[in-house]
Amino acid sequence: MNRFFFIALLTLLSTACVKDSIGDIAPEQTPSDKIHNWGGEPGCVSEAAAKGRLMVRLNDKQATIAVEGIEFEVEPLFPKATSNTKLERWQLVHFDKELDLKSVAESIAALEDVERVEFDLKMKRIASQALPMPTSRPEPTRSVEMPFDDPELPWQWHYYNDGSVGSYCEAGADINLLNAWKYTAGDRRVIVAVMDGGIMYDHPDLKDNMWVNEAEQNGQLGIDDDMNGYVDDIYGYNFVKDSGKVTADDHGTHVAGTISAVNNNGYAVCGIAGGTGNNDGVRLMSIQIFEGEDGCYQHQIARGYQYAADNGAVLINNSWGYEPDVYISDNQFEQYDSALKNAIDYFQANARLDGVMEGGVAIFAAGNETYPQPCYPGAYHKYVCVTAMSSDYTAAYYTNYGPGCNIAAPGGDANYGTVYCISSTSTSLLYGYEYMQGTSMATPHVTGCAALALSYALKQGYTLTPDYLRALIQTSVHDINQYQTGTKRFFDYDSGYLYMDLAPYAKKLGSGYIDAHLLLMQMDSTPCLYFKTGVASLLSLDEYFGAGSEDLSYQGCEVSDEVREALGMQNKPRIENGLLSVKCNKPGVGRIKVKAIIGGQTVGGGDVMGGMVVEREFELVVRGSVADNGGWL
Repeated sequence: MNRFFFIALLTLLSTACVKDSIGDIAPEQTPSDKIHNWGGEPGCVSEAAAKGRLMVRLNDKQATIAVEGIEFEVEPLFPKATSNTKLERWQLVHFDKELDLKSVAESIAALEDVERVEFDLKMKRIASQALPMPTSRPEPTRSVEMPFDDPELPWQWHYYNDGSVGSYCEAGADINLLNAWKYTAGDRRVIVAVMDGGIMYDHPDLKDNMWVNEAEQNGQLGIDDDMNGYVDDIYGYNFVKDSGKVTADDHGTHVAGTISAVNNNGYAVCGIAGGTGNNDGVRLMSIQIFEGEDGCYQHQIARGYQYAADNGAVLINNSWGYEPDVYISDNQFEQYDSALKNAIDYFQANARLDGVMEGGVAIFAAGNETYPQPCYPGAYHKYVCVTAMSSDYTAAYYTNYGPGCNIAAPGGDANYGTVYCISSTSTSLLYGYEYMQGTSMATPHVTGCAALALSYALKQGYTLTPDYLRALIQTSVHDINQYQTGTKRFFDYDSGYLYMDLAPYAKKLGSGYIDAHLLLMQMDSTPCLYFKTGVASLLSLDEYFGAGSEDLSYQGCEVSDEVREALGMQNKPRIENGLLSVKCNKPGVGRIKVKAIIGGQTVGGGDVMGGMVVEREFELVVRGSVADNGGWL
């Protein structure tokens, strides 16, 4: 059993036969065919199901629920009115807790106007745990200057890894964040919901980047001042306690910090989209579904998605999921067309960022069971599912993998040592930060990169669709499969040296590991050219200009003095026989412009039949180390 298990994983108190309860619905339905989500043996109800309560979807929102001999109190499952017909038809039905749940469910299912009946299962997470702070750690000898003054940034290898943090760090095993920050570090207009334990909203490294419901902040205590269906929801909402008071949770606070801890404030850590210290980081909304060991019921989590969409969030980070074997296919998950799935789909369809994107993106952790399948809902093909890699490109020992996984990101690996895990904000203010590991830690890296992409879209005036953003995220990656060979060795204090076979993870961690800088360049349609520091390199440009004609003539390239100095170019780049010749002695990024004539050796015009001048800009990316294949897909 893993000693460290930091995903906020929801667990159904169920047996393996749950899958038997979600089979195909027959064309001619019996009352039993309408009942779903038993959570236990066929014919019995899981102990996780709420007493005296069922979730019911009607054929028509105007229909009534009436069974002779049973008194019901009925309320909309989603308290705020919506134009979404599925959400409007869901009702939360209350009755005497002493009544047999199964019998009541069958009675309601027998009604002609009832389409589905679901038990409201209590969700339980496996407790997260902070790693002990290292007693000592060597000062990283960084090859580049840190752009912000946050003292912990030099140890956040997962942002920019040059191999100096420790022996288990391999240069390049990061999200290439420092280069992305040269273009944007976040925008206040982007709101990211964190569906997790509550965010410590007054944390010194988070408070300035919290989403604030000003109507409630400036309104009357105990009054729904903004008429959104929730009272005193200043920083989000506590769905566990049905309260506007969000309570600080270590796991939720850690996740939030990776996305948008305040940058350049001289305190603790940096966040991926935490801004530059000028009140420009993306904002965080707390959707609290855990409090201590207590977790939400399904209907409460479903409400959280509607709340996030209706209150301005356009991305939602999810560190929870069912056990990985509850559903084994998308077909099963689709057949289980639950209130929860309806709500996630509502978020993806109805969240919006004005002028940039109509719709939202839900990003999920794959899970930490070392299982060859990720957890649902994240495994579903319309949601982004994130696996975890270590500081040396290898699969983290705990990560789930296999079909349904979309992308990898740094999650840390405690078997290498604490400093090889993820450093982010903590509810303990002794340091202001702490180390954790897990796919829960990998997921906010992807969410933070997506937040940077939306921030850059705002800056550049781009418009996106959720489908396009999901595609950009999953293609802004580098090859991770080449590193999943042989074994990796680590030390366990109980067992000594252990070895982990990496072959099972090859081609099963997603499309690759995410690169924040590449994501922004893809939005610009700017190709990236990769070089290693101190090495003279030749790179063909034919694929960017086309080599299908003899009439292709390269005229030269231009690079500014500023870029030459930043990248340590002693000589100007040149083109020889269609090959770009470059030698850079410093890591960094910079633009180069290449000019060519296509359709002739000379430019056409007047009496001359010649070609057209074509100029293309490229981004030179110089790193201390690249993989054998260049490190890129």
